[in-house]
Amino acid sequence: MKFDTNELTIYEVESLHKDLLLEFEKGDLLLDISTVNKVDMSVIQLFLSARKSCLESSKSFQIIGANSEVTKIFQESGCQSLLGVIDE
Repeated sequence: MKFDTNELTIYEVESLHKDLLLEFEKGDLLLDISTVNKVDMSVIQLFLSARKSCLESSKSFQIIGANSEVTKIFQESGCQSLLGVIDE
C-alpha cells in the first residue's frame, strides 16, 4: 500500500483505518510511506494496532520508505524498532 500524501495525521486516520482494513483482508501489510513527511501519534497508534492484528493472524507487517524526518518521529515516539520501520 503506497501513500500519496505528504502527511498522515489524525485528520486522515479514519480513512486510513478503512484502507488498512481492506488491505488486511487481502493479506500482508506492506506500507510504503516514501511520500510522507509527517506522522502523528494517532497514526502511529493505528500502525501499532495493525501490526498487532497482523501478528495475531500470522500476516506480515512492514513499513518501508521512511525518510529521515519521519524516521526521527518514529524514533522519538519509541516505536521505530517495534514497527520495524525501514528508512531510505
